[in-house]
Amino acid sequence: MHVSRTLDVHALWRALSVASALAICTPAHAQSHDGPGKYGALTGDTLFSNDSDHFNEERANLGYLLPNGWGVGASVTHYSAPDWSAYGRGLYGQYRQHDAQQTVDARLGVMDTGGYTALTGTVDYMRRISGDTGLGVSAERDVVDSIRGIEQGLTYNSLMLVLDHQFTPRFSVGAVAGAMWFSDHNARPMLRTRWNYELVANSGLNAYLKTRNYYDSRPNQGDYYSPRWLAEYSGGLSWRTALSDKAVFFVSADLGRQNTESGGTNIWGARIGLQNHRSRTMQWQVAVETTNDHASGFAGGGGGYRYASMTGRLLFPFN
Repeated sequence: MHVSRTLDVHALWRALSVASALAICTPAHAQSHDGPGKYGALTGDTLFSNDSDHFNEERANLGYLLPNGWGVGASVTHYSAPDWSAYGRGLYGQYRQHDAQQTVDARLGVMDTGGYTALTGTVDYMRRISGDTGLGVSAERDVVDSIRGIEQGLTYNSLMLVLDHQFTPRFSVGAVAGAMWFSDHNARPMLRTRWNYELVANSGLNAYLKTRNYYDSRPNQGDYYSPRWLAEYSGGLSWRTALSDKAVFFVSADLGRQNTESGGTNIWGARIGLQNHRSRTMQWQVAVETTNDHASGFAGGGGGYRYASMTGRLLFPFN
């Protein structure tokens, strides 16, 4: 039984990514443009994933932003497993604002998934309150995209507070604290952190430690991975480097341990990708990721579980 990684990635890790994104929008590193052009912008993102339970997901969002940052978009998703498939279709409004002091990314719309219609949306807001500190909020409502979740029309809501602080030029900490509320009456308070240290100044080579803790009020209902409690930690290395003045290469890999009331298991994950150079007006990223972490995937697979995904995103301004 599978539940997609999108639950955790969208509601949690995305929030820490927003904090990191704000850090590169300060005047010292500001992009020449980071939004719609004179005639607006094309926006898009994609996800292709599969796991060792043979559950596949293909998702694409395509939209248009007006020069003032407001826009519209459409979403199409296909889910498949042996002898089973379902489609999701939706329309949404969107808003984007990125400057040296704050970032805002928001979507709100309606999604029909497997015959169930639900209001869906995301809001990511991050503001720099000092030269070293950013505070924000991340909220989301979406469908539980597992076989049982789609067949029952399950949804979830999440609300996270985000903190990002640069203690020294080479050491920073990001934290996300909040909760998720599922329509099957399960509540999940949680805390997630990332501790990052640049091993060699201005090298792009970093060592990091990640932690995740949560508690389920109605555990093990069978619709998604929901132990009574979970505590995990992992550590690894990451590296970012510019490839000429057009693109940036990034890679990371980590190992750790996950503990629940049922016992402990070793976990690992790796990610590799390319994205635009900060000096470019067109914003894009492609990445491939793989992991055996059940909590990252909200998956109910047994021993030997694997998950892999390829993601992409684009903002193409028209000038």
